[in-house]
Amino acid sequence: MHHLRIGTAHRGKRVLALADDHTVTVIHLDTGEIIATNTINPNQSDWRNQQRVPGRWPGSRP
Repeated sequence: MHHLRIGTAHRGKRVLALADDHTVTVIHLDTGEIIATNTINPNQSDWRNQQRVPGRWPGSRP
């Protein structure tokens, strides 16, 4: 099982996940907005959203 980190701000939204050999792109179904792009790493079970700056806590980004 793998987990895509897309952010809690998108909880409950209807999404479409498109996957290829290297990435998973998550798109909001109602707006067409790309919510997340995750790089597939088979050695990890948790894949971080590459569109967000890494941060430990919500709101901790500059």
